[in-house]
Amino acid sequence: MSGPNLSIGDRLEGESRRVKIRVLELLDEMSAPMSRQAIEEALRPSGLTRSQRRKAAQALRQLPIIAIGSQNV
Repeated sequence: MSGPNLSIGDRLEGESRRVKIRVLELLDEMSAPMSRQAIEEALRPSGLTRSQRRKAAQALRQLPIIAIGSQNV
């Protein structure tokens, strides 16, 4: 493990090509836009009805949404 003074970029630069490729794959996976179904599911804690969630998800799927947070956990 590198020292605390190195940035994440600096630490990644020192890693092997295999590690760098895997990190990029994971970032790509994590930042992929959510599907309509995933958006609808993420809206469950919002208190919206299923019909309202479907309508909202349909409208929101046009945006490149990668995460939906909730304080109702």
